[in-house]
Amino acid sequence: MRLIALFLVLFCAAPAFGQMICPPRALPPVAACTGPARVSLAVVGDVLLHEALATRGYLRGFDTLWGAAVPLLRAADIALANLEGPVAPGFARDGGRLPDPGPRFDGMVYSEYPLFNYHPVVIDALREAGIDIVTTANNHALDRGASGLDATLAALDAGRMAQVGAVPGGQERMRALRLSTPAGPLSLIACTFGTNGIADPRGQIPLCYEQTAALSRLVTAEAGTGAGVIVLPHWGQEYSLTPDAAQRRFARAMAGAGAIAVIGTHPHVPQPWEVLDTPRGPVPVIYSTGNFIAAQPPLERATAIMAWLEFCPGAAGPVIGGAGFVPLQMEFEGADPSLTLPRPGMGARAEAGLALLDHMIPGRDLRAVTDCRAPRAPRTAPIPEPDR
Repeated sequence: MRLIALFLVLFCAAPAFGQMICPPRALPPVAACTGPARVSLAVVGDVLLHEALATRGYLRGFDTLWGAAVPLLRAADIALANLEGPVAPGFARDGGRLPDPGPRFDGMVYSEYPLFNYHPVVIDALREAGIDIVTTANNHALDRGASGLDATLAALDAGRMAQVGAVPGGQERMRALRLSTPAGPLSLIACTFGTNGIADPRGQIPLCYEQTAALSRLVTAEAGTGAGVIVLPHWGQEYSLTPDAAQRRFARAMAGAGAIAVIGTHPHVPQPWEVLDTPRGPVPVIYSTGNFIAAQPPLERATAIMAWLEFCPGAAGPVIGGAGFVPLQMEFEGADPSLTLPRPGMGARAEAGLALLDHMIPGRDLRAVTDCRAPRAPRTAPIPEPDR
Protein backbone atom coordinates (compact mmCIF):
# COMPACT_ATOMS: atom_id res chain seq x y z
CA MET A 1 0.00 0.00 0.00
CA ARG A 2 1.49 3.31 -1.06
CA LEU A 3 0.63 6.20 1.28
CA ILE A 4 1.17 9.83 0.38
CA ALA A 5 2.39 11.84 3.35
CA LEU A 6 1.65 15.53 3.71
CA PHE A 7 3.06 17.74 6.38
CA LEU A 8 0.95 20.75 7.24
CA VAL A 9 2.83 23.23 9.40
CA LEU A 10 0.57 25.44 11.46
CA PHE A 11 1.70 28.47 13.41
CA CYS A 12 0.37 31.80 14.60
CA ALA A 13 1.15 35.22 13.23
CA ALA A 14 1.07 38.69 14.69
CA PRO A 15 -2.25 40.49 14.22
CA ALA A 16 -2.81 42.01 10.81
CA PHE A 17 -5.54 44.60 10.97
CA GLY A 18 -6.31 44.83 7.26
CA GLN A 19 -8.18 41.54 6.99
CA MET A 20 -11.30 40.38 8.80
CA ILE A 21 -11.28 36.73 9.76
CA CYS A 22 -14.00 35.22 11.89
CA PRO A 23 -13.19 31.83 13.43
CA PRO A 24 -15.90 30.28 15.61
CA ARG A 25 -15.24 30.07 19.35
CA ALA A 26 -16.47 27.67 22.06
CA LEU A 27 -17.61 24.79 19.87
CA PRO A 28 -20.22 22.32 21.15
CA PRO A 29 -18.20 19.47 22.70
CA VAL A 30 -17.78 15.97 21.27
CA ALA A 31 -14.85 14.09 22.86
CA ALA A 32 -12.53 14.76 25.80
CA CYS A 33 -9.15 16.34 25.08
CA THR A 34 -6.00 15.30 26.93
CA GLY A 35 -3.79 18.20 25.85
CA PRO A 36 -4.03 21.91 25.02
CA ALA A 37 -3.30 21.81 21.27
CA ARG A 38 -6.21 22.66 18.97
CA VAL A 39 -6.42 22.41 15.17
CA SER A 40 -9.48 23.55 13.22
CA LEU A 41 -10.88 21.92 10.10
CA ALA A 42 -13.47 23.63 7.89
CA VAL A 43 -15.30 21.39 5.41
CA VAL A 44 -17.60 22.64 2.66
CA GLY A 45 -19.48 20.58 0.11
CA ASP A 46 -19.71 20.30 -3.63
CA VAL A 47 -18.01 22.78 -5.96
CA LEU A 48 -20.49 22.36 -8.80
CA LEU A 49 -19.94 25.04 -11.43
CA HIS A 50 -23.01 25.12 -13.63
CA GLU A 51 -22.86 27.38 -16.70
CA ALA A 52 -24.03 30.62 -15.06
CA LEU A 53 -21.57 30.24 -12.20
CA ALA A 54 -18.63 29.14 -14.35
CA THR A 55 -19.22 32.00 -16.78
CA ARG A 56 -19.32 34.56 -14.00
CA GLY A 57 -16.25 33.11 -12.32
CA TYR A 58 -14.19 33.08 -15.50
CA LEU A 59 -15.21 36.63 -16.41
CA ARG A 60 -15.28 38.35 -13.02
CA GLY A 61 -13.36 36.11 -10.65
CA PHE A 62 -14.61 33.27 -8.51
CA ASP A 63 -14.32 35.39 -5.39
CA THR A 64 -17.51 37.09 -6.62
CA LEU A 65 -19.24 33.73 -6.08
CA TRP A 66 -17.84 32.50 -2.77
CA GLY A 67 -16.25 35.61 -1.26
CA ALA A 68 -18.58 35.55 1.76
CA ALA A 69 -17.00 32.30 2.95
CA VAL A 70 -13.37 33.32 2.38
CA PRO A 71 -12.71 34.85 5.84
CA LEU A 72 -13.82 31.63 7.51
CA LEU A 73 -11.95 29.35 5.11
CA ARG A 74 -8.78 31.35 5.65
CA ALA A 75 -9.30 31.30 9.40
CA ALA A 76 -9.35 27.50 9.54
CA ASP A 77 -6.07 25.68 10.02
CA ILE A 78 -7.17 23.22 7.32
CA ALA A 79 -9.98 23.83 4.81
CA LEU A 80 -11.42 21.19 2.49
CA ALA A 81 -13.97 21.11 -0.36
CA ASN A 82 -15.32 18.49 -2.77
CA LEU A 83 -14.16 19.23 -6.33
CA GLU A 84 -17.10 17.90 -8.31
CA GLY A 85 -15.66 17.42 -11.78
CA PRO A 86 -12.41 17.23 -13.73
CA VAL A 87 -9.89 19.97 -14.39
CA ALA A 88 -8.70 18.65 -17.74
CA PRO A 89 -7.57 21.25 -20.33
CA GLY A 90 -8.24 20.21 -23.91
CA PHE A 91 -10.51 17.26 -23.07
CA ALA A 92 -13.84 17.64 -24.87
CA ARG A 93 -17.13 16.35 -23.52
CA ASP A 94 -17.52 14.03 -26.54
CA GLY A 95 -14.31 12.21 -25.64
CA GLY A 96 -12.10 13.95 -28.19
CA ARG A 97 -9.32 16.47 -27.79
CA LEU A 98 -9.62 20.15 -28.69
CA PRO A 99 -7.39 23.20 -28.34
CA ASP A 100 -7.75 24.79 -24.93
CA PRO A 101 -10.18 27.74 -25.29
CA GLY A 102 -8.78 29.41 -22.18
CA PRO A 103 -10.72 30.22 -19.01
CA ARG A 104 -14.20 30.49 -20.44
CA PHE A 105 -17.30 28.34 -20.56
CA ASP A 106 -17.41 27.07 -24.16
CA GLY A 107 -19.71 24.09 -23.61
CA MET A 108 -17.29 21.66 -25.26
CA VAL A 109 -14.03 21.61 -23.32
CA TYR A 110 -15.28 23.48 -20.25
CA SER A 111 -18.82 22.32 -19.68
CA GLU A 112 -21.52 21.62 -17.11
CA TYR A 113 -24.00 18.85 -16.28
CA PRO A 114 -24.05 16.02 -17.13
CA LEU A 115 -20.33 16.09 -17.92
CA PHE A 116 -18.44 18.76 -15.99
CA ASN A 117 -14.96 20.10 -16.71
CA TYR A 118 -13.23 23.20 -15.35
CA HIS A 119 -10.28 25.35 -16.34
CA PRO A 120 -7.26 25.22 -13.98
CA VAL A 121 -7.92 28.80 -12.84
CA VAL A 122 -10.57 27.22 -10.61
CA ILE A 123 -7.79 25.52 -8.65
CA ASP A 124 -6.01 28.84 -8.18
CA ALA A 125 -9.25 30.49 -7.06
CA LEU A 126 -9.98 27.77 -4.51
CA ARG A 127 -6.46 27.98 -3.13
CA GLU A 128 -6.66 31.76 -2.86
CA ALA A 129 -10.00 31.40 -1.06
CA GLY A 130 -8.30 29.34 1.62
CA ILE A 131 -9.00 25.79 0.46
CA ASP A 132 -6.03 23.51 1.18
CA ILE A 133 -7.39 20.12 0.10
CA VAL A 134 -10.03 18.89 -2.34
CA THR A 135 -11.68 15.50 -2.53
CA THR A 136 -11.63 13.88 -5.97
CA ALA A 137 -13.57 10.67 -5.34
CA ASN A 138 -17.05 11.53 -6.59
CA ASN A 139 -19.52 10.56 -9.30
CA HIS A 140 -18.20 13.21 -11.72
CA ALA A 141 -14.50 12.34 -11.32
CA LEU A 142 -14.45 10.45 -14.64
CA ASP A 143 -16.48 12.94 -16.68
CA ARG A 144 -13.46 13.16 -19.03
CA GLY A 145 -12.46 9.52 -18.67
CA ALA A 146 -9.37 8.01 -17.12
CA SER A 147 -6.99 10.23 -19.09
CA GLY A 148 -8.97 13.28 -18.03
CA LEU A 149 -8.66 12.17 -14.42
CA ASP A 150 -4.90 11.89 -14.80
CA ALA A 151 -4.90 15.40 -16.30
CA THR A 152 -6.91 16.60 -13.31
CA LEU A 153 -4.44 15.15 -10.83
CA ALA A 154 -1.59 16.77 -12.76
CA ALA A 155 -3.39 20.12 -12.74
CA LEU A 156 -3.95 19.91 -8.99
CA ASP A 157 -0.29 19.08 -8.46
CA ALA A 158 0.76 22.00 -10.67
CA GLY A 159 -1.65 24.27 -8.81
CA ARG A 160 -0.23 23.23 -5.41
CA MET A 161 -3.59 21.87 -4.31
CA ALA A 162 -3.55 18.71 -2.19
CA GLN A 163 -6.19 16.11 -3.00
CA VAL A 164 -7.56 12.93 -1.52
CA GLY A 165 -9.54 10.18 -3.23
CA ALA A 166 -8.42 9.50 -6.79
CA VAL A 167 -5.03 8.06 -7.66
CA PRO A 168 -2.98 8.22 -10.88
CA GLY A 169 -3.44 5.33 -13.28
CA GLY A 170 -1.39 2.29 -12.40
CA GLN A 171 -1.16 3.04 -8.68
CA GLU A 172 -3.05 1.42 -5.83
CA ARG A 173 -6.64 2.57 -5.58
CA MET A 174 -6.70 3.21 -1.84
CA ARG A 175 -4.47 5.50 0.09
CA ALA A 176 -4.69 7.97 2.92
CA LEU A 177 -3.64 11.59 2.82
CA ARG A 178 -1.51 12.12 5.92
CA LEU A 179 -1.23 15.44 7.72
CA SER A 180 1.05 16.36 10.60
CA THR A 181 -0.48 18.89 13.01
CA PRO A 182 0.22 20.21 16.52
CA ALA A 183 -2.70 18.07 17.77
CA GLY A 184 -1.18 14.91 16.29
CA PRO A 185 -1.24 13.14 12.92
CA LEU A 186 -4.40 13.09 10.81
CA SER A 187 -5.24 10.76 7.92
CA LEU A 188 -7.94 11.56 5.36
CA ILE A 189 -9.62 8.85 3.27
CA ALA A 190 -12.18 9.56 0.52
CA CYS A 191 -14.45 7.35 -1.58
CA THR A 192 -17.59 7.52 -3.73
CA PHE A 193 -20.70 5.43 -4.28
CA GLY A 194 -19.95 5.32 -8.03
CA THR A 195 -18.97 7.21 -11.18
CA ASN A 196 -22.29 7.57 -13.03
CA GLY A 197 -21.69 4.36 -14.95
CA ILE A 198 -18.45 5.61 -16.52
CA ALA A 199 -15.84 2.86 -16.58
CA ASP A 200 -12.82 3.08 -14.30
CA PRO A 201 -10.47 0.77 -16.24
CA ARG A 202 -7.40 1.56 -14.13
CA GLY A 203 -9.12 1.32 -10.76
CA GLN A 204 -8.40 4.93 -9.80
CA ILE A 205 -11.50 5.70 -7.71
CA PRO A 206 -12.20 4.08 -4.32
CA LEU A 207 -15.80 2.83 -4.06
CA CYS A 208 -17.41 3.20 -0.65
CA TYR A 209 -19.94 0.40 -0.77
CA GLU A 210 -18.23 -2.14 -3.00
CA GLN A 211 -14.97 -1.85 -1.06
CA THR A 212 -16.18 -1.29 2.49
CA ALA A 213 -14.03 -4.12 3.83
CA ALA A 214 -10.84 -2.82 2.20
CA LEU A 215 -11.57 0.74 3.32
CA SER A 216 -12.18 -0.51 6.86
CA ARG A 217 -8.77 -2.20 6.82
CA LEU A 218 -7.16 1.05 5.64
CA VAL A 219 -8.88 3.02 8.41
CA THR A 220 -7.74 0.50 11.02
CA ALA A 221 -4.18 0.57 9.69
CA GLU A 222 -4.04 4.37 9.80
CA ALA A 223 -5.59 4.52 13.26
CA GLY A 224 -3.02 1.97 14.37
CA THR A 225 -0.25 4.48 13.63
CA GLY A 226 -1.79 6.89 16.15
CA ALA A 227 -3.49 9.03 13.50
CA GLY A 228 -6.95 10.49 13.76
CA VAL A 229 -8.75 9.17 10.67
CA ILE A 230 -11.44 11.18 8.87
CA VAL A 231 -13.47 9.42 6.20
CA LEU A 232 -14.99 11.54 3.42
CA PRO A 233 -17.65 9.54 1.54
CA HIS A 234 -19.52 10.79 -1.52
CA TRP A 235 -22.78 8.95 -0.95
CA GLY A 236 -26.52 9.02 -0.41
CA GLN A 237 -29.56 9.95 -2.48
CA GLU A 238 -29.62 13.24 -4.33
CA TYR A 239 -32.00 15.83 -2.83
CA SER A 240 -32.95 13.60 0.10
CA LEU A 241 -32.88 15.33 3.49
CA THR A 242 -32.57 11.96 5.22
CA PRO A 243 -29.57 9.59 5.15
CA ASP A 244 -30.39 6.16 3.75
CA ALA A 245 -29.62 2.73 5.16
CA ALA A 246 -26.45 2.32 3.08
CA GLN A 247 -25.04 5.58 4.45
CA ARG A 248 -25.77 4.54 8.02
CA ARG A 249 -24.18 1.10 7.54
CA PHE A 250 -21.06 2.57 5.98
CA ALA A 251 -20.73 5.22 8.70
CA ARG A 252 -20.93 2.55 11.37
CA ALA A 253 -18.35 0.42 9.57
CA MET A 254 -15.90 3.33 9.38
CA ALA A 255 -16.47 4.33 13.01
CA GLY A 256 -16.05 0.72 14.07
CA ALA A 257 -12.80 0.49 12.12
CA GLY A 258 -11.37 3.46 14.03
CA ALA A 259 -12.39 6.67 12.24
CA ILE A 260 -12.84 9.74 14.46
CA ALA A 261 -15.23 11.49 12.04
CA VAL A 262 -17.22 10.81 8.87
CA ILE A 263 -18.15 13.80 6.70
CA GLY A 264 -20.23 13.24 3.57
CA THR A 265 -21.19 14.98 0.34
CA HIS A 266 -23.31 14.30 -2.77
CA PRO A 267 -27.00 14.71 -1.80
CA HIS A 268 -26.83 18.46 -2.70
CA VAL A 269 -28.88 19.18 0.40
CA PRO A 270 -27.90 19.15 4.07
CA GLN A 271 -28.60 16.06 6.12
CA PRO A 272 -28.65 15.46 9.89
CA TRP A 273 -25.68 14.74 12.10
CA GLU A 274 -25.25 11.74 14.35
CA VAL A 275 -22.69 10.99 17.07
CA LEU A 276 -21.82 7.29 17.25
CA ASP A 277 -20.51 5.73 20.45
CA THR A 278 -17.45 3.52 19.89
CA PRO A 279 -14.83 1.96 22.18
CA ARG A 280 -12.43 4.72 21.07
CA GLY A 281 -14.93 7.46 21.90
CA PRO A 282 -17.70 9.46 20.22
CA VAL A 283 -17.55 9.75 16.42
CA PRO A 284 -19.49 12.58 14.72
CA VAL A 285 -21.11 11.66 11.40
CA ILE A 286 -22.08 14.56 9.14
CA TYR A 287 -24.19 12.80 6.54
CA SER A 288 -24.17 15.71 4.07
CA THR A 289 -22.86 19.25 4.11
CA GLY A 290 -24.98 20.18 1.11
CA ASN A 291 -23.51 22.14 -1.78
CA PHE A 292 -20.80 24.76 -1.50
CA ILE A 293 -21.34 26.39 -4.91
CA ALA A 294 -24.07 25.25 -7.30
CA ALA A 295 -26.83 26.76 -9.44
CA GLN A 296 -29.65 24.87 -7.74
CA PRO A 297 -32.21 27.45 -6.55
CA PRO A 298 -34.70 25.35 -4.49
CA LEU A 299 -34.34 26.25 -0.81
CA GLU A 300 -33.06 22.85 0.38
CA ARG A 301 -30.42 22.75 -2.37
CA ALA A 302 -29.36 26.36 -1.86
CA THR A 303 -28.99 25.91 1.92
CA ALA A 304 -25.83 24.24 3.22
CA ILE A 305 -23.26 24.26 5.97
CA MET A 306 -19.58 24.79 6.54
CA ALA A 307 -18.74 22.08 9.06
CA TRP A 308 -16.24 23.33 11.63
CA LEU A 309 -14.40 20.71 13.66
CA GLU A 310 -11.68 21.14 16.23
CA PHE A 311 -9.09 18.44 16.80
CA CYS A 312 -7.18 17.94 20.00
CA PRO A 313 -4.95 15.26 21.51
CA GLY A 314 -6.82 12.26 22.89
CA ALA A 315 -5.82 9.15 24.77
CA ALA A 316 -5.03 7.16 21.59
CA GLY A 317 -4.43 9.98 19.10
CA PRO A 318 -6.31 13.04 17.87
CA VAL A 319 -10.02 13.26 18.65
CA ILE A 320 -12.80 15.66 17.73
CA GLY A 321 -12.98 17.95 20.74
CA GLY A 322 -15.80 20.06 19.34
CA ALA A 323 -17.91 20.39 16.21
CA GLY A 324 -20.49 22.77 14.81
CA PHE A 325 -21.47 24.47 11.60
CA VAL A 326 -21.76 27.87 9.97
CA PRO A 327 -24.89 28.23 7.79
CA LEU A 328 -24.39 28.92 4.07
CA GLN A 329 -26.92 29.82 1.41
CA MET A 330 -26.77 30.54 -2.31
CA GLU A 331 -28.64 33.72 -3.23
CA PHE A 332 -30.25 33.84 -6.67
CA GLU A 333 -32.03 37.20 -6.58
CA GLY A 334 -30.95 39.44 -9.43
CA ALA A 335 -28.46 38.63 -12.15
CA ASP A 336 -25.54 37.61 -9.94
CA PRO A 337 -25.96 34.42 -7.88
CA SER A 338 -23.52 34.20 -5.00
CA LEU A 339 -22.91 32.56 -1.65
CA THR A 340 -24.11 34.27 1.53
CA LEU A 341 -23.86 33.67 5.26
CA PRO A 342 -27.56 33.82 6.18
CA ARG A 343 -28.56 35.61 9.37
CA PRO A 344 -31.88 36.52 10.98
CA GLY A 345 -33.26 39.67 9.43
CA MET A 346 -31.87 38.93 5.95
CA GLY A 347 -35.27 38.02 4.53
CA ALA A 348 -37.76 35.18 4.40
CA ARG A 349 -35.52 32.85 2.39
CA ALA A 350 -32.62 33.21 4.82
CA GLU A 351 -34.97 32.66 7.76
CA ALA A 352 -36.38 29.52 6.13
CA GLY A 353 -32.91 28.12 5.49
CA LEU A 354 -31.84 28.77 9.08
CA ALA A 355 -35.00 27.12 10.37
CA LEU A 356 -34.28 24.06 8.22
CA LEU A 357 -30.76 23.74 9.63
CA ASP A 358 -31.82 24.39 13.22
CA HIS A 359 -34.43 21.64 12.96
CA MET A 360 -32.07 19.20 11.24
CA ILE A 361 -28.90 19.84 13.28
CA PRO A 362 -30.03 21.22 16.64
CA GLY A 363 -27.55 22.77 19.03
CA ARG A 364 -24.57 23.06 16.69
CA ASP A 365 -25.16 26.35 14.84
CA LEU A 366 -22.08 28.51 15.43
CA ARG A 367 -23.55 31.88 14.50
CA ALA A 368 -23.60 33.00 18.13
CA VAL A 369 -19.91 32.19 18.64
CA THR A 370 -18.56 33.35 15.27
CA ASP A 371 -17.08 36.75 16.03
CA CYS A 372 -16.90 38.88 12.90
CA ARG A 373 -16.77 42.22 14.67
CA ALA A 374 -13.01 42.65 14.76
CA PRO A 375 -10.14 41.87 12.38
CA ARG A 376 -8.08 38.85 13.29
CA ALA A 377 -4.68 37.54 12.32
CA PRO A 378 -4.61 35.72 8.97
CA ARG A 379 -3.74 32.06 8.88
CA THR A 380 -0.18 31.54 7.77
CA ALA A 381 -0.04 27.80 7.14
CA PRO A 382 1.77 27.05 3.87
CA ILE A 383 -0.01 25.17 1.12
CA PRO A 384 0.57 21.44 1.74
CA GLU A 385 2.53 19.59 -0.91
CA PRO A 386 3.15 15.85 -1.42
CA ASP A 387 6.29 14.45 0.14
CA ARG A 388 7.86 12.87 -2.93
